[in-house]
Amino acid sequence: MKVLECYQPRGTVKILFYLFPLWTAICCMSVISNNDYFIEGIVCSIFFDMTIFLIIFGILVYKITATDECIIVRKWYGRHIKIKLDDITKVIMPSHTGKAINACRVHIYKNKKKIVSLDPLMENYDEMVKYIIKHIDETK
Repeated sequence: MKVLECYQPRGTVKILFYLFPLWTAICCMSVISNNDYFIEGIVCSIFFDMTIFLIIFGILVYKITATDECIIVRKWYGRHIKIKLDDITKVIMPSHTGKAINACRVHIYKNKKKIVSLDPLMENYDEMVKYIIKHIDETK
């Protein structure tokens, strides 16, 4: 049973969606106006369009789902990592030490390997932190 989902903010995707057709139109106009570099223009357009598409897809795919007994992390192209709550060995919670980058991130470890980091910019970050505090032992 799905309890909670946490995912990357969708604002970046909206910007890239607007950049995608704009870049394609600029490349098409450039290729049409200059016949000397037709093939190079097409190759550059395809390369840049595919790069933007992969970035958009990577942002949309990354999602952390918490259920009653495990946390499921979907990373890249459907790759899933399932972590049972009992298998989690260490959780580093936010501290107010004044560190710029890692001060508010939650890191979840299985054995000595970091499995997932929760960024405060993610959607439903606060609810996920409350869920982790509620379901994982304080000794970890």
